Amino acid sequence: RERKSKDDIMASPPRLTVGAARTNRVATRTRGPAPRALTCACAQGTLLPLLEQEYDCFFLDQFGVLHDGKDPYPLARDLCRKLAAQNKRLVVLSNSSRLSTSTFDRLESMGYDRNWFAGCVTSGDVARAVLTTREGDDTAILRADGRMWSDVQLGSDEPLRCLHLTWSQRGAKDGFKTKQTIDLGETPRVEVANDPESADAVLIHGTEAVTRTDESGVAEVHPAGEGEVEDLLRRAAARNLPMLVANPDLVTVSGEELVAMPGSLARKYVEDFGAPRERVHLLGKPSPIIYTLACEKFGIPKGERMVAVGDSLEHDIKGARQFGIDSVFISAGIHGRQLHGPDGLGDLDAEALRSLCFEALGEGSMPTIVSKHFE
Repeated sequence: RERKSKDDIMASPPRLTVGAARTNRVATRTRGPAPRALTCACAQGTLLPLLEQEYDCFFLDQFGVLHDGKDPYPLARDLCRKLAAQNKRLVVLSNSSRLSTSTFDRLESMGYDRNWFAGCVTSGDVARAVLTTREGDDTAILRADGRMWSDVQLGSDEPLRCLHLTWSQRGAKDGFKTKQTIDLGETPRVEVANDPESADAVLIHGTEAVTRTDESGVAEVHPAGEGEVEDLLRRAAARNLPMLVANPDLVTVSGEELVAMPGSLARKYVEDFGAPRERVHLLGKPSPIIYTLACEKFGIPKGERMVAVGDSLEHDIKGARQFGIDSVFISAGIHGRQLHGPDGLGDLDAEALRSLCFEALGEGSMPTIVSKHFE
């Protein structure tokens, strides 16, 4: 089949009408390839009428959807409450490298009620599941990334020596600073390697520190600058070490700023330092492994009407598409300045949206629904 050029795609009509505008038009639906395309212009500016009609299970991203990393989005909170009141299944699906045990502490401090949610799965949970699962275990995640099992010898009881990159200060100001026990405490098979030359793999929870053991074997987190981190990655790539990425995000929102995340190190590992792409294993969105774990954990049947909500085309929307479910793209999140102008307050730039979708999703791919906010 002849492939269309990017210019051809940009010139063709969009598959959907963006529903962030506060109009009284009713949402309509057109049938197409799965995930199906929806033409969305939501009544009174709220997504509720469309979502309650179309879906029963919601995979919700946190940052950029429910809050900005510091403050909640009150209208998103209200929408969650209304969906929960209709017995919709709400699952927080986050690329956070922290375990999900702390997720609802943060959300409750922002006024969310944990009883609205079926639960949460984070990339940190996936990392723990991967590093404690054996080939004989009855779990669907074993089938989600077959190459990973041989790369890090997950069928073995031998220790896995990891060069471990993590956080040092991120989250300290709001009381959610990552602790070493959260990262590695529940993965006893993992042993810390002090340098790439003695490591079996690279394990990434954060971007700003490296874990090292002292002479007595006690592991401690040491802040590491950009140059030191890059040197470690360069040496690891020279050995073609496999990499497990416990947060595949490239950036996240923090108030009005964008902060680099571990996925940016994974990209650098391949594009700048020459590591084989197939040796990098993403333990969160867009990999199907996190959706698979969520469905397994909460007993979500394959036929349930599911939708993923997020603000990252490359992670939330691509992940939903790869898992075969619909998506709601929140355009005011990490792509806000690209799509709504320098201050993020303008109307949506439809041409910019099509261009970003082409780059992130490929030819002819768009989110199922687009809304400026989750409200």
